[in-house]
Amino acid sequence: MEEIFSVDLTPNEINFIRQSLESVTIQGKDAKFLANLQMKLEHELSEIQRIKQESELKKQKDLEAAIAFENNKNSGKR
Repeated sequence: MEEIFSVDLTPNEINFIRQSLESVTIQGKDAKFLANLQMKLEHELSEIQRIKQESELKKQKDLEAAIAFENNKNSGKR
């Protein structure tokens, strides 16, 4: 079994690698390896997108909660 290592890459770097794999010339014996590599990169890009969306949704909810709190606080002063 191969060892697995973690590498810190930005989403742009991962995307560049993924796109670069589209133009690589390979032999038939390497097709499965390349397909698996492409799938791993696609999965990572999908996870990054999911995490970003969840983060934005949380920020939006937090902002809405803060606005509602301020509105309630201000309406009680009247």
